[in-house]
Amino acid sequence: METRTGDGRLAAWIFDLPVVELRAGYRSAVYFDRSRRILAAEGDHTRVTMQVFQRSDAMVACGVDEALAVLALGAGEFRDPDAADQAFAAYLTARDAARRARSRGGEAWVEGMRAQVEAEAAFDRHWRRAGPGELEVSALRDGDRVDAWEPVIELTGPYRLVAHLESVYLGALARRTLVASNVRRVVDAAGGKPVLFFADRFDHWATQGGDGYAAFVGGAQGVATDAQAAWWGERGLGTIPHALIATFGGDTVAAVAAFARQFPGVPLIALVDFDNDSVATSLACARAFGERLWGVRLDTSGTMVDRALWSEMGQFAPTGVNRRLVEKVRQALDSEGFDHVRVIVSGGFTAERIAAFEATGVPVDSYAVGSALLKGSADYTSDVVLREGRPCAKVGRTHRPSARLRPVDLSAHRGAEAPV
Repeated sequence: METRTGDGRLAAWIFDLPVVELRAGYRSAVYFDRSRRILAAEGDHTRVTMQVFQRSDAMVACGVDEALAVLALGAGEFRDPDAADQAFAAYLTARDAARRARSRGGEAWVEGMRAQVEAEAAFDRHWRRAGPGELEVSALRDGDRVDAWEPVIELTGPYRLVAHLESVYLGALARRTLVASNVRRVVDAAGGKPVLFFADRFDHWATQGGDGYAAFVGGAQGVATDAQAAWWGERGLGTIPHALIATFGGDTVAAVAAFARQFPGVPLIALVDFDNDSVATSLACARAFGERLWGVRLDTSGTMVDRALWSEMGQFAPTGVNRRLVEKVRQALDSEGFDHVRVIVSGGFTAERIAAFEATGVPVDSYAVGSALLKGSADYTSDVVLREGRPCAKVGRTHRPSARLRPVDLSAHRGAEAPV
């Protein structure tokens, strides 16, 4: 199955959207869903133009393809609202029963899933998808740089067809843009050195697919989990955890050797801070594995001082992974002819900290960054700015023409689905 549309955007199926719940308004603020119900009951067909934007400069737009998928699969209306509400209630009952049956497995689960799918189909019979020409959409692309107030998506059509989706597409844009922008800042600070997105354990597991894609859009060269890499067709990267070393009795060389035996085709990277002696452990691994050792990763806690620095304390901040520790590891490796071994650093790195390392020439080959890439905000707003082609917006808002927006064919995002 194709993962991209004809114009290079991600296809809607990639995002695994809860389509029935989107169409029912289950995932949006109640006032959005009530607005579409009011307009439908009033028989309103007014065409409005909405523009979607955020409020910060120098951001990396992301989540655009996901937002377009939400519109492609979720824009439309009920043929019979009362019947649709009853069908959706039946769907929720079937969905919950299937979830309970999952713990039992076997035929009970199969039957539960069959009942859920049948309930979805029953609900969809009450749905009318927005037809050709009803919605006109244009958008930027994932990865485009955007400033405050610049429209990222513009859509024109009856508001009743899209009101119930507002929370969902704005949330997708906000989350993905936040991650992509944070990653881009780190990538820029690293000056071309590889940045690895290791933020899997700092947020809910369900965010991994979209966050990993946003990290890729932002310029990360690797992610920690297969789920984070799935949207762009790659696999996760990784070394060994401290827990594996502990399982081998605290013997880092033994743990790395086991990794080498079981994953012979994977670059061998040793985690070298288990004994709080990164220089000695790096050398021990280099001596044991020679050319097979691709790199060492320093991950000293910010509350610890590595043993290699104990005699030098007093003239610099010695805790965590610092400039002097990296220099000593690099010098030790080079002095024994292991100049091929790369030095990767992790543990509390931010764009500012990376920039400081690069400004002072710290001999780092790659940065693994985690929680810093999930912090901050990139809030989006969607406003009506035109009504039937004429200005009509809340005070402080106005239509902002943009030559950067490109027309979008929502039907291309739906792919070869049967018409509903």
